[in-house]
Amino acid sequence: MTGNLKLFCILILLSTGEAFSQDDPSPAISNAVNSGNSKALSRYFNEMVDLNIPGYKANYSKTQSERIIKNFFSKCPVKSFLISRQGTSPDGSKFSIGMLDAGNKKFRLYYLYRKANKVYLIFQFQIQEEM
Repeated sequence: MTGNLKLFCILILLSTGEAFSQDDPSPAISNAVNSGNSKALSRYFNEMVDLNIPGYKANYSKTQSERIIKNFFSKCPVKSFLISRQGTSPDGSKFSIGMLDAGNKKFRLYYLYRKANKVYLIFQFQIQEEM
């Protein structure tokens, strides 16, 4: 291989690897919520999560947050979750807002995630009952 071809191949490999590390986890997060799977959802939690769901409003560890959301899903089994809006802030944080149908209750669900150590992690997670 010529020098230019080698350099081109290396650049392609590096950019492909970078593209995979920048994958947006929003579809996987949405699937975890849709299935009521707190364990799968917690894979995307930062070490500390600003959690605001009925009965809980504080910063919790990743493990505590997973247990709290597991409890919420057991009390309010998810029928469906549909993202209605997504966006990005100037600092690179991303957010998703959607409607969570839990049978006889409807909730607005919001989460904020951003890159930490080259992967996107959830820093804020909110569930508010619709009135």
